Amino acid sequence: MNKELLLDLIYISILASIISSQTIQKIKEIFNLSRIFNSILSLFLSFIIGFCFAISFYSVNLLYAVWIGLFTLVGAEGLYKTFKGYFGLGSTDKGTDSWENEKE
Repeated sequence: MNKELLLDLIYISILASIISSQTIQKIKEIFNLSRIFNSILSLFLSFIIGFCFAISFYSVNLLYAVWIGLFTLVGAEGLYKTFKGYFGLGSTDKGTDSWENEKE
């Protein structure tokens, strides 16, 4: 298992999740749609934003972009907190850990 690759994909997904959640909130504010349609739209947009973000700003292949889209859909920050400590995934110096410490 390539642990560094998994962490890199999750880091990219965290950034895409921020963009995705803000976009979805703005769309919900602008269009007052039904609850079911909002849920379906949220799922679709989360995946698409994660996928497009990965393709546009990082040099990843399509398979990795699909994984980033799925991680964005599920919630990348939650995945990172879940996997941290498992599979030998520890803290790295990419800045996320310092951000987590500031939140606490």
